[in-house]
Amino acid sequence: MTSARRCSIVVLVSLLALAACGGSTKKVDPAADLALAKSAVLTAADVSGYTGSPHTSSDDIPAADKKDFATCMKVPTTVFDDTPGSQKANSPDFAKGENQVSDSIEIDPKKSDVDKGWSEISKQEAAGCLQKLFQSLITSGANSAQGVTFGPASVARFDVGVGSRSVGYALKFSASATGGKSAVFYADLVFLPRDRAGLEFDFLGVDTPIDRTFELTLVRTVYDRVGTKAK
Repeated sequence: MTSARRCSIVVLVSLLALAACGGSTKKVDPAADLALAKSAVLTAADVSGYTGSPHTSSDDIPAADKKDFATCMKVPTTVFDDTPGSQKANSPDFAKGENQVSDSIEIDPKKSDVDKGWSEISKQEAAGCLQKLFQSLITSGANSAQGVTFGPASVARFDVGVGSRSVGYALKFSASATGGKSAVFYADLVFLPRDRAGLEFDFLGVDTPIDRTFELTLVRTVYDRVGTKAK
């Protein structure tokens, strides 16, 4: 019996998808993954003129809304849910006047975990489900903000052009307060994978969108910072 034959039997019996006979799976290092995620997110030096404050869990999407989004997408989990065994880091929440910028990086145990999230957030149905998600979040905000009326949300997909796979979604909605004061909110969300790393960026401008060239410069900065370290 040849060694190749023995190898194929081991693969079948153990149900492991090895790339080739004699190959080995790479053992991930959670500590190294966390260190990489923390070192690659946006820093104050990347966003000159912005002031950073620590990210808190209160800034995250509520669990019920995540579940509704997954139901809309017809999947059990989405990119907004943490993958078991993953290592995640959030940048500070940066603000400059009314503009806000932040990002997060999740490094998963397997590249297939990231690929799954990408295949879902990049499909055509995602824009409509994101619109429903943000409309729900806006409605929740309206319920907690007395005297403020929020208009309907619109979501449009746009090209990012960073790496071989990337997608952006532009959100727009209005708000008016008692007394006649009003504002229009523009938010850009960008998603892209790099090997085992999933990158998400959030940009918010009030009355005027944040310059998208500036946004994509930040996206590329973090993408290049991750490099090939998450293979």
